[in-house]
Amino acid sequence: MLYYRFPGEDLKCLEGNFLKTESIEGHEFVITDFKQENKYYWAENAPTAQHQTSVPFCIEKADYLLQATQVIADLTRGLADKIVLSRVKKASQALTDPKVLFEQLLQHYPNALIYYFHDTSLGTWMGASPEILMERTPTHWRTMALAGTKAAGEERDFTSKEYNEHAMVTEFIEGQLRQIPGAAVQVSELSTYSPGPVTHLLQELKWQMPQSVLPLLLKHLHPTPAVAGLPKKVAQQYLDVIESHERRLYTGIIGRSTAGAEKLYVNLRCAEVCDHTLYCYVGGGFTPDSVPELEWEETENKSQTLLRLL
Repeated sequence: MLYYRFPGEDLKCLEGNFLKTESIEGHEFVITDFKQENKYYWAENAPTAQHQTSVPFCIEKADYLLQATQVIADLTRGLADKIVLSRVKKASQALTDPKVLFEQLLQHYPNALIYYFHDTSLGTWMGASPEILMERTPTHWRTMALAGTKAAGEERDFTSKEYNEHAMVTEFIEGQLRQIPGAAVQVSELSTYSPGPVTHLLQELKWQMPQSVLPLLLKHLHPTPAVAGLPKKVAQQYLDVIESHERRLYTGIIGRSTAGAEKLYVNLRCAEVCDHTLYCYVGGGFTPDSVPELEWEETENKSQTLLRLL
């Protein structure tokens, strides 16, 4: 069963399961893993499959701080400009009914893509993602450069580290878009965006492109420095080595890909349900100016998008 709601649209409920596909184009609801190596679309007539439940690995705080210290040291010596390190946080209380939590997500986050599914091959997931990867409107395409994080309501200015982290994301996305002939890229003024317990720096980018460019752009645009790092290939290779868990569907692509109505998000603020327990996937962007304890606090704040509603 799949339940989902895009901002400003009606809730949809569909029977079926996910099927693996080579291309996400042309489907009503799609999802991929972090590297886009595995792509799926929801099919109402899909056969059931056997799902092997595997509980995600949750790193302890002391081990995370050691890991974070290593990341900062590697960045300082010039390995990369930015690395987005993620972890999994286990909820302290049981989730007796995922549908109840899903309904609360619908109420609390009207501007996010809210979803909940139980699939016989991928398991049970839910999320409330605020970040548009790519959306088609009647006049243009648009995306979000969303990075730099502080707790919502925190009375402080964003730090230079957070502004720098955000600028990397904007510059990367703009650079990819300007390679499209006739794109006419427009970048909005810098603003803030508070989709729940955290506040981010935000710039929107708008551009023009033919439909045929979409698959190539998805390949080059995702994952952005907001969820992997910069340079992209170096960051992905580094994360393969240093992260102690599999990201699975976290930071993959999720949404609608039907021609003329594309609305694709980055799968953030999401969790996997295993044995009546919620496992939240969260991450934070590291630069040489990062402080391990503050990065831990950032992931704690992000996990509250779901955990505070339990």
